[in-house]
Amino acid sequence: MTNKKIRDTLFCKYVGTEQHLLAIANAIRGTHHTDASGIQINTLKGSFYSNLKNDISFVLDTLIMMLIEHQTTLNPNMPLRLLGYVDELFRLYMEPEKRKIYSTELIQLPAPEFYVFYDGDDTSFERKTLRLSDAFKAPSHKLELIVHVYNLATGKNEDLKSICKPLREYSTFSNQYKLLRKQGLTIDEAVRDTIRYCIDKNVMKDYLQHNESEVIDMFGFEWDEKEEREALLEAGEARGEARGRINSARDLLTKGIVTLQALKSSGCYSQEELAAIAKPL
Repeated sequence: MTNKKIRDTLFCKYVGTEQHLLAIANAIRGTHHTDASGIQINTLKGSFYSNLKNDISFVLDTLIMMLIEHQTTLNPNMPLRLLGYVDELFRLYMEPEKRKIYSTELIQLPAPEFYVFYDGDDTSFERKTLRLSDAFKAPSHKLELIVHVYNLATGKNEDLKSICKPLREYSTFSNQYKLLRKQGLTIDEAVRDTIRYCIDKNVMKDYLQHNESEVIDMFGFEWDEKEEREALLEAGEARGEARGRINSARDLLTKGIVTLQALKSSGCYSQEELAAIAKPL
């Protein structure tokens, strides 16, 4: 059973460059910015002090803060999750001048925007809008957060893909991989054939030629989900403890379920966490 975080990781690594994020921002917002130096990436990576991690977030020209999530399963709770992410991002944004929050001066903040790129098997929709207010037990619009969901399946949002090369190329890779898996190829066969297919068609060509082994390792990063869950519970991950997160990964490493390279390629752990995981007991 494929670990669904695999394509999340590939998506984030491929589109998460300043130039590609600028292209996505222009395509979504109908703008024509050309200077990628206006992109300031501020993605939450998690730390010993906070377990919060989002897929991609960045500030554009100090005015707009865009939060982007990649999903292979539709999640109606994304507005609530993104509320937590933007709260942490604003907290970090304010950290250098945190005392100003108590002053009479209005603090200027970048305007947040929220997007999900869906990459699962549901082709029944092209775009969806999720609202935080839909979760309220009583009708209220006193607090709202709107998430725009774009389906990356073949034939969906082709207008967006036509003007946004990073999204077009990623969706080509992902949809080809899913097609080969449905045809019965193993994970290893499917990812290798997809890489060859994309290079031949000049899709993600430079990235795949320079990172082929990493992409293959990425798709090899999978384990039995039941065993993973049990290990996480034993190590205290369910209680949100940072040390439990490290112990759980170390336990899986010790048992031979994953390799350190696989953990690194997954993009799920910070450098500090990887060092702690690899440290002998």
